[in-house]
Amino acid sequence: MASSRKSPGFVQRYVLPALLLFALPLFGLWFSGHASDRFDAQVLAVIEKQIGLDAELSAEDRQEALAFYRAVSASAACLSDGEELARYRENLGSACSDVKQFGWARLGSWVLLALGVASTVVALLCGLAAFISRPFQYGSFLVGWLVLRVTSALQVLGQGVLAVWLSYWVTALWTQRYYPKLIGAMAVIAAIAIFLVVVAIFRRPPMDFDVEAEEVPEERAPELWACVRRLCERLQTSPPDHILAGIDTNFFVTEHEVRVDGRVLTGRTLFVSLSLLRLLERSEAEAVLAHEMGHLLGGDTGHSKRLAPMLAHFGHYLQTLYEGGVTRPVFYFMAAYRGLFELSLGRSRRASELAADRLAAGVTSGQDIARSLVKVGAYASFRDRVEAKLFAQDEQHQSVAIAQRVAHGFSEYAQSEAVHDDLHRAVTPHPFDSHPPLGARMENVGVHLKPADMAQVLLEPVASSWVEAFVDAEAIESRLWGVYEERFSQAHDLALAYRYEPSTEEERQHVEKHFPPLTFEGKAAGHEVRLDYAQVSCSEWEQPIEFDRITSASTADRMFKKYLDLQVTGEGRFKGRRSICLSKLKDPEGALEAVGRYLGRHRFMKEHRSKSEAA
Repeated sequence: MASSRKSPGFVQRYVLPALLLFALPLFGLWFSGHASDRFDAQVLAVIEKQIGLDAELSAEDRQEALAFYRAVSASAACLSDGEELARYRENLGSACSDVKQFGWARLGSWVLLALGVASTVVALLCGLAAFISRPFQYGSFLVGWLVLRVTSALQVLGQGVLAVWLSYWVTALWTQRYYPKLIGAMAVIAAIAIFLVVVAIFRRPPMDFDVEAEEVPEERAPELWACVRRLCERLQTSPPDHILAGIDTNFFVTEHEVRVDGRVLTGRTLFVSLSLLRLLERSEAEAVLAHEMGHLLGGDTGHSKRLAPMLAHFGHYLQTLYEGGVTRPVFYFMAAYRGLFELSLGRSRRASELAADRLAAGVTSGQDIARSLVKVGAYASFRDRVEAKLFAQDEQHQSVAIAQRVAHGFSEYAQSEAVHDDLHRAVTPHPFDSHPPLGARMENVGVHLKPADMAQVLLEPVASSWVEAFVDAEAIESRLWGVYEERFSQAHDLALAYRYEPSTEEERQHVEKHFPPLTFEGKAAGHEVRLDYAQVSCSEWEQPIEFDRITSASTADRMFKKYLDLQVTGEGRFKGRRSICLSKLKDPEGALEAVGRYLGRHRFMKEHRSKSEAA
């Protein structure tokens, strides 16, 4: 039964987690005030006791002294420079240094909160400005990225220092003890997080855009090149510098640098799908090509090229914040800004798609646009179904033959009810743009096709396609499908190694091909750790422990040595915790990675088996 639970909205997904940015400063603000109040109460209690025991004071002097000390708190005296409180400060002595720390912590917390509010204002203004127009979108994101990466780095620095301070004072105040290891660990974590964030600000991530395709120079498809130039002339835009032919389920045009077979192509690049060209009449394919050229005319590709480096840099920065641990609250805040910007980006991209459709309809026809959309959407959906079904099977494939399965089964799929459900939800796949739903795109060009009309479109034989214009289309397809299907087969083989229990000799051999028995030698003779797909053993143990009995695994440092602790269930002496001293091994990191990978395989296998039994 399909789940009826709705996906979280923008508020639940972004806004509420972003509020965690204020959690630590608010706690720091409260705790510093709490510590000052507690200090004042303790000092006042001591002073009241001393005044009460001072026999030299008259009743009037005693009341006057009590009134003074009750009116002026010890923390206020410590933080004051007035001469009238100098004697009070002298009496407090070194205790004032603690009070000054509370004051600095309170001030730091206020600064962090103010910085958070200012960052929120900047994020909202830049995020909302991105909805105005494309120039505003680029400019607002540029300003937002430049400002927020600095304020977020300051938040990481400030909250890191505050966290280290709290790691001492929280325990010291509430338990009358402090823990050097806790303070040291927090300091190291904060320092690493600050370092990683600073590095991420200045490190530019790679912008490689790899495409599995073959470049088609004009001599290999002169008629197609002439058609593209003719369309560009009618649209009054410059033609592409390169045409790539592949087997993906989309067409696209880009001005990004494209890497193909180790070569980097610059300028305007058009990608055409040979698989889809076979399905499209020439006029329908021309409508698709005109749509892509419309993106060039509308400046969509240039806008994408300008934004892409900043988006990639922002994404890398977000990943660093997420992996930093203590930087997670800052990550949620920055992710909220990115989410707000993505709303504007999706809106403008959908508008660009509709505009490109209208341009294409103007130089071809609305019918050709609509028919091509139906065919592309149906082919992409059916191919996804074929690949998903193949990958879900728990048997090895002698030959995946995806291309043949799609070609032979498409007609039957086109006559089924499934195609209408798929087309109703269809959003044309694309590496750069966010496409509107199929219905909205057809309505945009003034065409309405009923389900029966769509089925008829899919079943009509193709009279003439642009694949015929290629000198060697079959050879290109054969090479690309061979590479794709081999990679698919390898991924499926690895997936089977995760799914098998194994329950047969053949399955055991398949699992051991990917998870062979391993031995990690110790630094001392005779010490070793062994593991296979089912169990792990250590020379210090009396017998192996099956992965099925391990409930959790974690690392710990004890007596300057690193251990892998395994929580074990079951009966007998091996119930409880068993440990592997990683420091005694020649390759401790390799052993830790291997145990985690083999244990992960076992848990995935159990989960897969339980789902299969429940299905």
